[in-house]
Amino acid sequence: MKKLFLTVCVCVCGLAAMAQSPINIGIHGGTSSNRINFKDLTSAISSRSGQGYMLGAFVRVNLGALYLEPSLNFSHKKSIAEGIQPAAGEDRPTITLKNNTFNIPVMVGLNLLDLSIAKIRVFVGPQYSVGKLKNLKYLGNEIKQHKSNWSGKAGVGVDIWKLTFDVDYEKGFNKIAHELKAPRSFNFTLGLKIL
Repeated sequence: MKKLFLTVCVCVCGLAAMAQSPINIGIHGGTSSNRINFKDLTSAISSRSGQGYMLGAFVRVNLGALYLEPSLNFSHKKSIAEGIQPAAGEDRPTITLKNNTFNIPVMVGLNLLDLSIAKIRVFVGPQYSVGKLKNLKYLGNEIKQHKSNWSGKAGVGVDIWKLTFDVDYEKGFNKIAHELKAPRSFNFTLGLKIL
């Protein structure tokens, strides 16, 4: 009985210490609206936004009004290409380009409003991505994909208790393939702080 009581006391003290910790660990996921610009490739191809999703985990290091938040995410993005030159006797196809990447964003944020139960934040930072673009062959065999990409993100977020909600805009700094700009995305993310 004494061992059980001692174990419970140690666990409670540990949880209390973690609750005061300046570090939060959590999981998050969300949806995105993505578009790839084909203007550098040819003016005949137009693009429409496609829906995507993201799943991952984050660590937030709270430094007073500022915070640092690195994450590791898997992202699936889509963009729809129209007006591609068809093969003989075929209609002009509509192709969905799929971009599957592992992303490492590192956001620097500022708490604009910090109440006991809620926070309003702004954040900005770089993101490194590694992945593969699918269905690229339909645009021509001469297009070679770049496996990695740098992009930037900026957005706003709200924390209510252990829940986080972020809205951000993401833009690539370099091309994902020869003559193909990196996707531009609007991302909507819901997260849960586990610690």
